[in-house]
Amino acid sequence: MRLALYRRLLSFVRPHRWRMVLAIASSLIAATLDGYSFILLIPFLNRLFDQPSLPAQGGWLSRLLASTVGAYLDPSNPMRSLQNVILMLFGTVLVKNLFTWIAGTSSAQLQEYVTRDMRDAVYRHLQRLPLAYFTRMKVGQIISRVLSDTEQTKALVTALITQALQQTATVVVYVIVLFGISWKLTLIALCVAPMVTLSLQPLLKRLRTGYRNLRNESGEMMSVLQESVSGIRLVKSFGAEGYEEGRFIGASHKFSSGLVRMARIALVSQPVSETLGTLVTVVILWVGARQVLLYHSLQGAAFLVFLSMVLRLLIPVKGLSQIPATAQNAFASAERIFEILHAETEIERDRGSREVHAFQRAVVFENVSFSYETEPVLSDISFTAQKGDVIALVGSSGAGKSTLVDLIPRFYEPTAGRIRLDGVDIREIRLGSLRSLIGIVSQETVIFNDSVRNNIAYGSRRSYGQDEIEAAARAANAHGFITELPQGYDTALGERGARLSGGQRQRIAIARALLVDPPILILDEATSALDTESERLVQEAVDRLLEGRTVVVIAHRLSTVMHASEILVLERGRIIERGTHSRLLAQRGAYHRLYSLQFRDEEDPVPV
Repeated sequence: MRLALYRRLLSFVRPHRWRMVLAIASSLIAATLDGYSFILLIPFLNRLFDQPSLPAQGGWLSRLLASTVGAYLDPSNPMRSLQNVILMLFGTVLVKNLFTWIAGTSSAQLQEYVTRDMRDAVYRHLQRLPLAYFTRMKVGQIISRVLSDTEQTKALVTALITQALQQTATVVVYVIVLFGISWKLTLIALCVAPMVTLSLQPLLKRLRTGYRNLRNESGEMMSVLQESVSGIRLVKSFGAEGYEEGRFIGASHKFSSGLVRMARIALVSQPVSETLGTLVTVVILWVGARQVLLYHSLQGAAFLVFLSMVLRLLIPVKGLSQIPATAQNAFASAERIFEILHAETEIERDRGSREVHAFQRAVVFENVSFSYETEPVLSDISFTAQKGDVIALVGSSGAGKSTLVDLIPRFYEPTAGRIRLDGVDIREIRLGSLRSLIGIVSQETVIFNDSVRNNIAYGSRRSYGQDEIEAAARAANAHGFITELPQGYDTALGERGARLSGGQRQRIAIARALLVDPPILILDEATSALDTESERLVQEAVDRLLEGRTVVVIAHRLSTVMHASEILVLERGRIIERGTHSRLLAQRGAYHRLYSLQFRDEEDPVPV
């Protein structure tokens, strides 16, 4: 599982591999210079204690010192020798820190750019997922995965590419130098790594599971926050502040308790590794002292340098031992991210290969049925919408009206039957080509926090001029109120169109549809919740929108569809009646009952 995750992450690292190479190379150079700076302490200490400058034991370490600083060591002038060694030591540390800075900068760039690309990829993939995915997932969970989980996953890049490589380079160089000083003491020192790794394995398994649960709890907390902020008007109108406060505090406390629990488990790794490291250091002190004092097989200066390097080595070793524990949170987040990235997109599901550029004759439903998983929603739906027809769908809430219109642009696929456009099964038409022929105006109008101009021209496949945008706005009865806004068409409308009334938002949506000029229109009739004046203006705009188009309209107010070409009455996913307004009234069936209930207080309803 982990190896697979690393492979997936590497696909995001590859575009920035030169930064990774630079970080690795700089880390290796810095580690090598760091080890060499310790080696320079041997001639310094030997001179300080009036011993021969170079180690008497010989070996590659002595040859390295002889070739690099031997020429600057003058036995007749100890102070000059010390001065030369100090200058070389300072220069080595200076260059080492320069490469350390280069490695750190390259690593930081690598982390942030990989995280950015991952965040972009998740968002890009989300935009192409089918509608069914968003009905299953909470908004807060999606936001958490796009923002929080991508940020958490950065720790994997940090641990794998930067920390681990830098610390591994330091450990490798130190171990080579330590072997050059004393192979026996080095073998004792190296036993700490497997001891730490084996002792932490049970801990890592618990952390992996715990952190995954924690990311889910974080998503739940974000979901509660998003719901309460989005519905703040409803919350206040029902006096439900205390209830929402309880929901959020409950989710917040659960998340915090999980964090504390995970921190408590994760922090066990540090004392375990430090205790084992200290134990090894004590053993080294005892064995090394015997080699210096009893067997004279090791110089005192070399042993001091060895001991200093071992103590210094504990820092990267401890860091490496903690990387697996730290990475568990990132592993959990990475798994959640790749769940999204591996979800099949609409484009991947799309088997259509035909291009259509115009709508000529009819949209035909042939015995269409649809189910959400095992729950049947539509059963045996058949009707024909000829070019220029207005097909009205009426029925009680939950009858399947919205699901039916969602099948036309292939937001969902029928589970049985087929839908044909000009004789072609719409599943054979490329998704983008099909949707280019369809416009949708919903009752719940979506307005973005952008200018009026960009809202009207939203999603357009070509650039529209100001004259075209204004013409669409005039036809939608929107130009008048737009020009009264502070910056006219450049006015930012605020989140969800907060600066506009309900009628104004509807007219912006109608202008958006008029600009694109689709031959097929899906209309969730949207005048029922407006005041009389706004309703009149919106209905005039709707009438213009319907002209010359094939329309499938979900009718909330039956007076608005009295002149529809055909009215379909749905009940529990089936068409129970169909016909014109007058014919259905004459049948005195379900439509007559709905009509009578809606207009029982009106003797002579007049179309709006």
